[in-house]
Amino acid sequence: MQIHWYQLLFQIINFSVLIWGLNRFLYKPIIKILEQRNQKIQDGIKAAEKNLEDKAKLGEFEKQIKLQAEKEATAILNQAKKQADQRSKELLQDTKTQAQELVDKEFENLKEKLKDEEAKMKYRIGDLVISTTQTILSKTLTTKDQHLIIDQELKMLKKL
Repeated sequence: MQIHWYQLLFQIINFSVLIWGLNRFLYKPIIKILEQRNQKIQDGIKAAEKNLEDKAKLGEFEKQIKLQAEKEATAILNQAKKQADQRSKELLQDTKTQAQELVDKEFENLKEKLKDEEAKMKYRIGDLVISTTQTILSKTLTTKDQHLIIDQELKMLKKL
């Protein structure tokens, strides 16, 4: 076996051209595509992490809004209860006042009726006493004694 130097040299040049061609037209574009793909993957991961952070922030914000809404609803409900209690107290007080006014008015009416009935009874009793006294006295007492007793009874009736 003999080594042909020109063939070896030609093979080295040929191999160098092949390596240079592969490097220039195949290896560098593939590396560039792989780097671009890697960059897209890294950007996608960063975007996903950012979305997760945003989602967590949004979830926390929603919790805060719900908590605030619950507090406001509780405050509104408590205020409504207070207003309802106040209104019921006012209505109860108004009703009591009206009822008391009606009772007082009816009491005054009954007092007036009682006074009228007392006056009628006094008048009737006076008439009965006078007629009874006249009947009894006319049979037993003199006219002077009768007038004296009538005057005393009338004074007693006036005191009543």
